[in-house]
Amino acid sequence: MLNQILAKEDTLHISKLTGKLEHFRAIGTNTKTNPFCIIQNNPSDKVKRAIGKFVNKDYKNNNHMKNIVKICNKNTLTTFALWTKRKDIIKGFFNYHDKPDNLILVYSNPKVNRILTVPPKYFDKVFNNVWKDNFIAEQNCTGQKCSDCLQCYKKTGETVIVEAVKRFKGKLKTICEACYSHKGIEFRKALYAPLERNSRLLKTELADIQIPTIMDLYFRFDQHGELLDND
Repeated sequence: MLNQILAKEDTLHISKLTGKLEHFRAIGTNTKTNPFCIIQNNPSDKVKRAIGKFVNKDYKNNNHMKNIVKICNKNTLTTFALWTKRKDIIKGFFNYHDKPDNLILVYSNPKVNRILTVPPKYFDKVFNNVWKDNFIAEQNCTGQKCSDCLQCYKKTGETVIVEAVKRFKGKLKTICEACYSHKGIEFRKALYAPLERNSRLLKTELADIQIPTIMDLYFRFDQHGELLDND
């Protein structure tokens, strides 16, 4: 019914995931046009000057988070998990809004080999990345399919997740500098348009008719992308 009323360009694209995330679906956004992602992927002074100030500090009225909350509240039988590095947006938004019971917030620690053990305010869990041959005893995410583990999608159990990743070429300070999403969008050109559509829509407050019905037990936000500032 929804697709009969709304044009495709006015509906959110839901991705069916593969690989480690097989059996999950997600709503992602375009890292290639998100100023925060661009800077984090290439944190040179030149890039920062070219992009300018990207932060809209009216976090209380952040449309991306408003839309996520609407999706959670419409689909109360689904558990949603959001990975984000934007603890500024999360704190600023939930200082004024109730957090849905079916939303799990996972802080994606950008620093490699520096395990954060306490989730920031309003977050349920923290996700860390370490080199495969470092912090071996602490690693509890070792490459199995997420659907066989689900510790990121349950409020009980581990609050500190440590994933082993391969060493990257060069001396990288953050995981964003090796962003799989940036590379994936360049490699799979068909991803660009639907993710960019989501970015455009999520930066505005969606109408009730645009909020999708989700039938999944577990659902993911931002398998590609990051929280967006309002324009």
